[in-house]
Amino acid sequence: MPEPSPAAFVAVDLGSASGRVMLGILDDGAHRLSVREVARFANRPVPRPEGLAWDIDALWADVRDGLARACAAAASAGAAVRGIGVDSWGVDYVRLRRDGRMRRFARHHRDVDATFAAVTSASRDAAADYAVTGVLDQTINTAHQLRQDGRDGIGAPDDTIVLIADAFVHLLTGAVAAERSLASTTALVDRARDAWSPSLVAGLPARLPPLVTAGHRAGSTTADVTARLDLTEPVPVWFVTSHDTAAAFSAVVGTAEGDAIEGVVACGSWAVAGAAIAEPVLTETARACGFTQETGAEGATLLVKNLSGMWLLQQVTREWATQDGLAEWPLDRLAQLLEDAAASRYAGCFDPADPALGAPGDLIDRLAARCAADVGIPPQTRGDLARAILASLARAYARTMTEIHQLTGRPVARIRLVGGGSRGDLLAGLTAAAAGVPVTAGPAEASVRGILLQLAVAAGALPDLAAARSLDVDDGEPAPRVHPVPAAPLPASRPVPEGAP
Repeated sequence: MPEPSPAAFVAVDLGSASGRVMLGILDDGAHRLSVREVARFANRPVPRPEGLAWDIDALWADVRDGLARACAAAASAGAAVRGIGVDSWGVDYVRLRRDGRMRRFARHHRDVDATFAAVTSASRDAAADYAVTGVLDQTINTAHQLRQDGRDGIGAPDDTIVLIADAFVHLLTGAVAAERSLASTTALVDRARDAWSPSLVAGLPARLPPLVTAGHRAGSTTADVTARLDLTEPVPVWFVTSHDTAAAFSAVVGTAEGDAIEGVVACGSWAVAGAAIAEPVLTETARACGFTQETGAEGATLLVKNLSGMWLLQQVTREWATQDGLAEWPLDRLAQLLEDAAASRYAGCFDPADPALGAPGDLIDRLAARCAADVGIPPQTRGDLARAILASLARAYARTMTEIHQLTGRPVARIRLVGGGSRGDLLAGLTAAAAGVPVTAGPAEASVRGILLQLAVAAGALPDLAAARSLDVDDGEPAPRVHPVPAAPLPASRPVPEGAP
């Protein structure tokens, strides 16, 4: 009797700037997962007569091409593809006509009319809505986009909206559904009822699809898709936690049990900090602290806050590159900058959530002024300013963990730092110092890992996510590193005076 082929799984990870297709192959003993990138492509919004839109046609062509490469690579390795899963950003959607055809215009959240959204927000009780959904009222919210569609005559009231990752599941299989983690970003789900909220959905100019849970099989690739992938048999497609934040959390933590919590900071250009807990905290205090609450893997609630990430350092290095006559900041200079920042003893910090720091341009001077207001002198070197940025981010992440303790009554005993910001050691070490708890840095590719682990569980190759997280994963990244609490904590900063630039 021939030995069964190793199981392969394919993750389609769609970001707002780029997408990629990743192949994971589980070895025969189900102890090791080998991961490789097979395709990467740009995600460029396009102008349409209706406004700025996602180019779904271009993305679909790139996704199909990536899937074809992944299936070919799996076959070359002697593996059988047993599942495809897709994740994406939240809130945005496509419209399906009554006959099932997809409308061409898929609004980009940067196209939302902020003035119109403010008017519609003023007519609602934000605190009451939060008590239902756990989601903050923001301009980009799905409800505001739908009301703008109605104002502008876009689509028809009998259209069905399908969120971005779920739209690609639809293109692959024909299934029409809303995976719960992605649906929870819309601010339209009643968390207590685990269903679309009738009061929040009332009057919106579209229909909403049925909710499904991650791990549900969407179906198999259609005959057309199967042929385009150059396959003779269709491939199973599964709903995973389709929001990228939930996918990243699922890779490293389960629902918190016992007296303590493990915090997570998913840090890229921007950061999401929070924890996976059993039940939502639908209180006015949580809303005032700026927390939003999503559905995570295995029914967890992700109590999270959106924060600054590496964007500030990226912008500052762009300014330095311009000063030095360079097109971009070279990688070798970045490595040296981080070494200088690690050696720096500069103690100045600032609040990275300050709205005045949200726009690019002259950030070096603005950050230096805030650091000078904190400790009396501005950064003296580039390494000093880089350290101030990373230390300020670390303090913001630590402050979020303190707020989680206050909201849940359970302390955060350790923190997991994932995403691109976990690749260097300095941010993790500073976060450990600021929070007073150990920080484990890695994996950098947490969203992809989360998708692949969920697929392996859904397909029956692994018993559950707890077992999946114990796998040895070879993805070309360094193994996670534990940063203990250093002897000297980070000092607290003084408030920025009125009138700071």
